[in-house]
Amino acid sequence: MLNELSTTYKPLRYPQAEEFRLQSEDIHWIVKEVEMTKDLEDFKAASEEEKEFIKNILSIFTQSDFNVANNYLPLIQEIKNNEVRGMLTSFMAREFIHQEGYAHLNESLGFPDSYYTDFLKHQETLEKNSYMATTKHKSFGLKLAKGILLEGVSLFGSFVMLKNYERLGKYLGTCTINEWSLRDESLHVMGNAWLFRTWCKENPQEVNDDFKKAIYEMAREITKLEQNFIDFAMESYTPPKLNRQDVKNYIEHIADRRLLQLGLKPNFNRIVNPLPWMDELNNGSSLANFFEKRVTDYSVAGMTGKFTY
Repeated sequence: MLNELSTTYKPLRYPQAEEFRLQSEDIHWIVKEVEMTKDLEDFKAASEEEKEFIKNILSIFTQSDFNVANNYLPLIQEIKNNEVRGMLTSFMAREFIHQEGYAHLNESLGFPDSYYTDFLKHQETLEKNSYMATTKHKSFGLKLAKGILLEGVSLFGSFVMLKNYERLGKYLGTCTINEWSLRDESLHVMGNAWLFRTWCKENPQEVNDDFKKAIYEMAREITKLEQNFIDFAMESYTPPKLNRQDVKNYIEHIADRRLLQLGLKPNFNRIVNPLPWMDELNNGSSLANFFEKRVTDYSVAGMTGKFTY
């Protein structure tokens, strides 16, 4: 059981957790690997509207990863199994690398330290941050579900808007950090979704209608906040090859994918990916491969049935 204290390293009760931890360590990266000289040249040559667009994204991105890291703390404290704690700790450590990575982007582009609180000036980013930073749930399962949705949905508007520059041949250092972070987050979501399904199997008494309803409500709220942020970021500037409504629809698509990973049915019915180039640029990443999975691969006992929430 997840809440039983491990007294020795082996035998492993949850070898899958150790596999996720090892994958996390295998794809470890550091900020010094990324060259940002060309990004600074691109930024200096950009229009004022494009500069503001990039600033609006980066102002909340570092803070979002800060919040994601903090969401791991109560989860790690509640888990007593050694290898599962190891998986969560590895995932949390990567979030510090992400913070450093996006801070590196900010500093390479010449933004001052005061810039890290600029998100507080705008309603859309303030509301997004407030929701990410707080939780009302006491259930481990609901706290874990919220963390999965935050990591697997709340970051993806920014991922798309920055990743689009790779198609334009601009900000390639930024795109590299973005790609590596996306790869990490996709692994974290898969590992945490596995943990969620395992927890549900071990705690069937908690998987009731109220539990499922709370997850659907979180998914809808997180999706709405991310779509509001997209509207804010793209209010005065739309990059070439990017359509605001397509990005917002993509967030619904991603939210449905996360619900499927949790063993629930989709809420938005955005099964078809409105931005297929995201998968193409990821070169068959784990995220892209997940989209090829059958829905039944992610259904678990206690989480199947007809849901109308």
